[in-house]
Amino acid sequence: MGTSNWQNISYNIELIRKIDPAAILDVGVGFGRWGILAREFLEIWDSARYDGKWERKITGIEIFPGYIKDYHRYFYNEVIIDDAVNYFEKSENIYDLIIFGDVIEHFSKSDGIKLIDKAVQRSRYVMINVPIGKYWAQERTVDNPHEAHKSIWYNNDFTKYRHHKIKTFYDIENREFSVVLLSNSRFSFTKKYGKYFKIKNFLKHRLGLKKAVEWFEKKRPGKNN
Repeated sequence: MGTSNWQNISYNIELIRKIDPAAILDVGVGFGRWGILAREFLEIWDSARYDGKWERKITGIEIFPGYIKDYHRYFYNEVIIDDAVNYFEKSENIYDLIIFGDVIEHFSKSDGIKLIDKAVQRSRYVMINVPIGKYWAQERTVDNPHEAHKSIWYNNDFTKYRHHKIKTFYDIENREFSVVLLSNSRFSFTKKYGKYFKIKNFLKHRLGLKKAVEWFEKKRPGKNN
């Protein structure tokens, strides 16, 4: 398929923006959702950088070459055609964020665990989108044998990692899938808009207190506004 559920997209974008990564590895590129969205909301959203002279490095790994089209090479600095297991065995590259976007279930459970363990060692953060439970059977396709699901995952597979954050969603068939964020260190997110950004905008746009907030900002310039 090369694509997956959409219910988690806005949540993932929020995580990516909070992590604010300079170097990303997208494991299982497929259609290219995460590379494209990372470019949009890390570079175009903040800087209107349409010229393709990207500041951040996004590398992709894809085992099925039939998914990779010309447009991928605009959004990704590099797309490597390889099995992720092979890549992690021979590469020692370090990243700020490694994304497994609905890909771990395409490996055996043992290989999936090895990949995650290596990723946590190679990256500040690891973000995993994964179907949860036994109702996600999927066979290989005529064109792509790698589409088969080979393992079943549960949320408690990820709680062994000391620093973990798990949020569960439901697809259109009411099946569970989760977004898992892992790190070797305590989570430390970038505060792009200042300490009181959410509170101020709630007051301005939900309670109609825009003038009061603006008055407060003028009285306290530069105080974590």
